[in-house]
Amino acid sequence: MIRGRQFYNPRRDQAFIPVEWQIVYRFGHSMVRPSYRANMQGDNGQPFFGMIFDPAGEGNSDPIDLRGGARAARRFIGWQTFFNFGGAFSGDVRSNKQIDTKISTPLFHLPLGAIASGTPPVSLMQRNLLRHLTWQLPSGQAIAGEMGATQLSSADLSELQPISPTFVRSTPLFYYILKEAQIAEGGDHLGPVGARIVAEVFIGLLQLDPQSYLNVQPNWVPTLPTEGGTPESFRMIDFLKFAGVDPTSRGQ
Repeated sequence: MIRGRQFYNPRRDQAFIPVEWQIVYRFGHSMVRPSYRANMQGDNGQPFFGMIFDPAGEGNSDPIDLRGGARAARRFIGWQTFFNFGGAFSGDVRSNKQIDTKISTPLFHLPLGAIASGTPPVSLMQRNLLRHLTWQLPSGQAIAGEMGATQLSSADLSELQPISPTFVRSTPLFYYILKEAQIAEGGDHLGPVGARIVAEVFIGLLQLDPQSYLNVQPNWVPTLPTEGGTPESFRMIDFLKFAGVDPTSRGQ
Protein backbone atom coordinates (compact mmCIF):
# COMPACT_ATOMS: atom_id res chain seq x y z
CA MET A 1 0.00 0.00 0.00
CA ILE A 2 1.32 3.44 -0.95
CA ARG A 3 1.33 5.77 2.06
CA GLY A 4 1.32 9.55 2.01
CA ARG A 5 0.48 11.86 -0.86
CA GLN A 6 1.63 10.56 -4.23
CA PHE A 7 -0.51 12.37 -6.80
CA TYR A 8 -1.71 15.64 -5.30
CA ASN A 9 1.49 17.67 -5.21
CA PRO A 10 0.93 21.36 -6.05
CA ARG A 11 3.35 24.04 -4.95
CA ARG A 12 2.71 25.29 -1.43
CA ASP A 13 1.47 28.66 -2.73
CA GLN A 14 -0.75 27.09 -5.39
CA ALA A 15 -2.94 24.64 -3.48
CA PHE A 16 -6.23 24.04 -5.27
CA ILE A 17 -9.14 21.62 -5.48
CA PRO A 18 -8.78 19.45 -8.60
CA VAL A 19 -11.78 18.83 -10.83
CA GLU A 20 -11.34 15.08 -10.26
CA TRP A 21 -11.94 15.68 -6.54
CA GLN A 22 -15.06 17.72 -7.30
CA ILE A 23 -16.46 14.74 -9.20
CA VAL A 24 -15.43 12.02 -6.74
CA TYR A 25 -16.62 13.92 -3.66
CA ARG A 26 -20.13 13.72 -5.07
CA PHE A 27 -20.12 10.06 -4.02
CA GLY A 28 -22.41 11.12 -1.18
CA HIS A 29 -25.22 11.57 -3.68
CA SER A 30 -25.47 7.79 -3.90
CA MET A 31 -25.98 7.55 -0.12
CA VAL A 32 -29.10 9.72 -0.08
CA ARG A 33 -32.33 7.88 0.70
CA PRO A 34 -35.52 8.96 -1.10
CA SER A 35 -37.19 9.86 2.21
CA TYR A 36 -36.26 10.49 5.84
CA ARG A 37 -37.81 10.69 9.26
CA ALA A 38 -36.59 14.15 10.19
CA ASN A 39 -37.58 13.98 13.84
CA MET A 40 -39.66 11.94 16.28
CA GLN A 41 -42.32 14.43 17.44
CA GLY A 42 -42.46 17.40 15.08
CA ASP A 43 -45.70 16.61 13.25
CA ASN A 44 -48.33 17.21 15.95
CA GLY A 45 -46.49 14.85 18.29
CA GLN A 46 -45.81 12.31 15.56
CA PRO A 47 -42.60 11.77 13.56
CA PHE A 48 -42.13 14.21 10.70
CA PHE A 49 -41.53 11.98 7.70
CA GLY A 50 -41.09 13.21 4.14
CA MET A 51 -39.56 12.68 0.73
CA ILE A 52 -36.41 14.72 0.14
CA PHE A 53 -38.20 16.37 -2.79
CA ASP A 54 -41.87 16.15 -3.68
CA PRO A 55 -43.48 18.24 -6.44
CA ALA A 56 -46.51 18.71 -4.19
CA GLY A 57 -44.33 20.79 -1.86
CA GLU A 58 -43.54 23.40 -4.52
CA GLY A 59 -44.33 26.96 -3.45
CA ASN A 60 -45.46 26.07 0.09
CA SER A 61 -44.09 27.84 3.16
CA ASP A 62 -44.08 24.55 5.09
CA PRO A 63 -43.88 21.91 2.34
CA ILE A 64 -44.60 18.23 2.84
CA ASP A 65 -41.09 17.29 1.70
CA LEU A 66 -37.67 17.95 3.24
CA ARG A 67 -36.41 20.71 0.94
CA GLY A 68 -34.56 23.57 2.60
CA GLY A 69 -35.46 27.25 2.81
CA ALA A 70 -38.66 26.63 4.77
CA ARG A 71 -38.53 27.36 8.49
CA ALA A 72 -41.24 25.77 10.62
CA ALA A 73 -41.39 24.21 14.08
CA ARG A 74 -41.95 20.69 12.79
CA ARG A 75 -38.91 20.89 10.52
CA PHE A 76 -36.23 21.07 13.24
CA ILE A 77 -33.97 18.03 13.01
CA GLY A 78 -34.04 15.31 15.64
CA TRP A 79 -30.42 14.26 15.41
CA GLN A 80 -31.02 10.84 16.98
CA THR A 81 -32.58 9.80 13.67
CA PHE A 82 -29.23 10.40 11.93
CA PHE A 83 -26.61 9.60 14.60
CA ASN A 84 -26.54 6.82 17.19
CA PHE A 85 -26.64 8.36 20.67
CA GLY A 86 -27.10 4.92 22.25
CA GLY A 87 -29.29 3.97 25.17
CA ALA A 88 -32.95 4.73 24.76
CA PHE A 89 -32.25 6.48 21.45
CA SER A 90 -30.36 3.65 19.74
CA GLY A 91 -33.52 2.39 18.02
CA ASP A 92 -34.29 5.79 16.47
CA VAL A 93 -31.32 5.99 14.10
CA ARG A 94 -31.57 5.02 10.43
CA SER A 95 -28.40 4.41 8.44
CA ASN A 96 -27.59 5.99 5.09
CA LYS A 97 -27.72 4.05 1.88
CA GLN A 98 -24.47 2.40 0.93
CA ILE A 99 -22.18 3.80 -1.74
CA ASP A 100 -23.26 2.14 -4.96
CA THR A 101 -24.69 2.86 -8.40
CA LYS A 102 -28.32 2.78 -7.24
CA ILE A 103 -29.53 6.37 -6.97
CA SER A 104 -32.72 7.50 -5.23
CA THR A 105 -35.48 8.52 -7.64
CA PRO A 106 -36.02 12.11 -6.33
CA LEU A 107 -32.45 12.99 -7.35
CA PHE A 108 -33.47 12.54 -10.98
CA HIS A 109 -36.18 15.21 -10.59
CA LEU A 110 -34.69 18.12 -8.65
CA PRO A 111 -36.83 21.23 -8.13
CA LEU A 112 -35.23 24.20 -9.89
CA GLY A 113 -34.91 25.94 -6.52
CA ALA A 114 -32.45 23.25 -5.42
CA ILE A 115 -30.15 23.95 -8.39
CA ALA A 116 -27.68 26.81 -7.96
CA SER A 117 -28.11 28.01 -11.55
CA GLY A 118 -31.87 27.52 -11.45
CA THR A 119 -31.75 25.93 -14.89
CA PRO A 120 -32.11 22.36 -16.25
CA PRO A 121 -31.12 19.59 -16.46
CA VAL A 122 -32.97 18.60 -13.31
CA SER A 123 -31.35 15.16 -12.94
CA LEU A 124 -28.47 15.35 -10.47
CA MET A 125 -26.82 12.32 -12.05
CA GLN A 126 -27.02 13.87 -15.50
CA ARG A 127 -25.42 17.03 -14.14
CA ASN A 128 -22.60 15.00 -12.58
CA LEU A 129 -21.91 13.11 -15.80
CA LEU A 130 -22.06 16.28 -17.89
CA ARG A 131 -19.33 17.74 -15.69
CA HIS A 132 -17.18 14.75 -16.60
CA LEU A 133 -17.64 15.58 -20.30
CA THR A 134 -17.36 19.36 -19.93
CA TRP A 135 -14.13 19.13 -17.96
CA GLN A 136 -12.79 16.36 -20.23
CA LEU A 137 -11.82 14.18 -17.31
CA PRO A 138 -9.94 10.92 -17.80
CA SER A 139 -11.87 7.71 -17.27
CA GLY A 140 -11.86 5.81 -14.02
CA GLN A 141 -9.70 3.12 -15.63
CA ALA A 142 -7.14 5.67 -16.81
CA ILE A 143 -6.81 7.15 -13.33
CA ALA A 144 -6.61 3.69 -11.75
CA GLY A 145 -3.82 2.84 -14.19
CA GLU A 146 -1.88 5.98 -13.23
CA MET A 147 -2.27 5.11 -9.56
CA GLY A 148 -1.30 1.49 -10.01
CA ALA A 149 -4.67 0.44 -8.53
CA THR A 150 -6.49 -2.70 -9.61
CA GLN A 151 -8.90 -1.71 -12.37
CA LEU A 152 -12.50 -2.83 -12.52
CA SER A 153 -12.99 -5.40 -15.24
CA SER A 154 -15.41 -5.18 -18.15
CA ALA A 155 -17.46 -7.86 -16.39
CA ASP A 156 -17.70 -5.63 -13.31
CA LEU A 157 -19.24 -2.93 -15.49
CA SER A 158 -21.29 -5.15 -17.79
CA GLU A 159 -24.51 -3.20 -17.12
CA LEU A 160 -22.99 -0.35 -19.17
CA GLN A 161 -22.53 -2.50 -22.27
CA PRO A 162 -26.07 -1.87 -23.66
CA ILE A 163 -25.59 1.90 -23.23
CA SER A 164 -22.23 2.06 -24.97
CA PRO A 165 -19.68 -0.74 -25.42
CA THR A 166 -16.88 1.75 -24.78
CA PHE A 167 -18.16 2.52 -21.28
CA VAL A 168 -17.04 -0.85 -19.89
CA ARG A 169 -13.43 0.00 -20.83
CA SER A 170 -13.56 3.78 -20.41
CA THR A 171 -16.01 4.58 -17.63
CA PRO A 172 -16.92 8.10 -16.48
CA LEU A 173 -15.08 8.73 -13.22
CA PHE A 174 -18.21 9.40 -11.16
CA TYR A 175 -19.82 6.09 -12.07
CA TYR A 176 -16.51 4.26 -11.77
CA ILE A 177 -15.84 5.26 -8.16
CA LEU A 178 -19.40 4.32 -7.13
CA LYS A 179 -19.02 0.89 -8.69
CA GLU A 180 -15.54 0.52 -7.23
CA ALA A 181 -16.87 1.23 -3.72
CA GLN A 182 -19.69 -1.24 -4.25
CA ILE A 183 -17.39 -4.05 -5.40
CA ALA A 184 -14.22 -3.42 -3.40
CA GLU A 185 -15.74 -2.26 -0.09
CA GLY A 186 -19.28 -3.58 -0.10
CA GLY A 187 -20.54 0.00 -0.31
CA ASP A 188 -19.29 0.89 3.18
CA HIS A 189 -16.30 2.96 2.01
CA LEU A 190 -14.82 4.41 -1.13
CA GLY A 191 -12.56 2.07 -3.06
CA PRO A 192 -8.83 2.55 -3.80
CA VAL A 193 -9.17 5.19 -6.52
CA GLY A 194 -12.00 7.20 -4.98
CA ALA A 195 -10.55 7.12 -1.47
CA ARG A 196 -7.08 8.23 -2.57
CA ILE A 197 -8.43 11.18 -4.56
CA VAL A 198 -10.55 12.40 -1.65
CA ALA A 199 -7.97 11.77 1.07
CA GLU A 200 -4.94 13.17 -0.74
CA VAL A 201 -6.68 16.47 -1.49
CA PHE A 202 -8.01 16.89 2.05
CA ILE A 203 -4.65 16.04 3.61
CA GLY A 204 -2.75 18.09 1.02
CA LEU A 205 -4.82 21.22 1.63
CA LEU A 206 -4.20 20.94 5.36
CA GLN A 207 -0.49 20.34 4.89
CA LEU A 208 -0.10 23.21 2.41
CA ASP A 209 -2.10 25.78 4.37
CA PRO A 210 0.24 27.57 6.80
CA GLN A 211 -2.77 28.61 8.90
CA SER A 212 -4.20 25.11 9.33
CA TYR A 213 -4.21 23.45 12.75
CA LEU A 214 -1.99 20.77 11.25
CA ASN A 215 0.76 23.38 10.86
CA VAL A 216 0.00 25.87 13.63
CA GLN A 217 -0.76 23.31 16.38
CA PRO A 218 0.24 19.90 15.02
CA ASN A 219 -0.30 18.17 18.38
CA TRP A 220 -3.81 19.54 18.96
CA VAL A 221 -6.58 17.09 19.84
CA PRO A 222 -10.24 17.83 20.69
CA THR A 223 -10.74 19.02 24.26
CA LEU A 224 -14.49 18.56 24.57
CA PRO A 225 -15.87 15.67 26.64
CA THR A 226 -16.35 12.53 24.56
CA GLU A 227 -18.62 9.54 24.82
CA GLY A 228 -15.58 7.31 24.37
CA GLY A 229 -13.67 9.02 27.20
CA THR A 230 -10.57 9.99 25.16
CA PRO A 231 -9.85 12.95 22.83
CA GLU A 232 -9.06 10.53 20.01
CA SER A 233 -12.57 9.04 20.20
CA PHE A 234 -14.27 12.39 19.43
CA ARG A 235 -17.29 11.80 17.16
CA MET A 236 -20.14 13.78 15.70
CA ILE A 237 -22.43 12.93 18.62
CA ASP A 238 -19.95 14.64 20.97
CA PHE A 239 -20.10 17.81 18.89
CA LEU A 240 -23.91 17.73 18.85
CA LYS A 241 -23.97 17.31 22.64
CA PHE A 242 -21.67 20.32 23.00
CA ALA A 243 -24.03 22.32 20.75
CA GLY A 244 -26.98 21.29 22.94
CA VAL A 245 -29.03 19.86 20.08
CA ASP A 246 -28.80 16.20 21.13
CA PRO A 247 -32.04 14.50 22.23
CA THR A 248 -31.23 14.60 25.95
CA SER A 249 -30.44 18.32 25.96
CA ARG A 250 -33.65 19.03 24.04
CA GLY A 251 -35.71 16.82 26.33
CA GLN A 252 -36.69 14.38 23.64
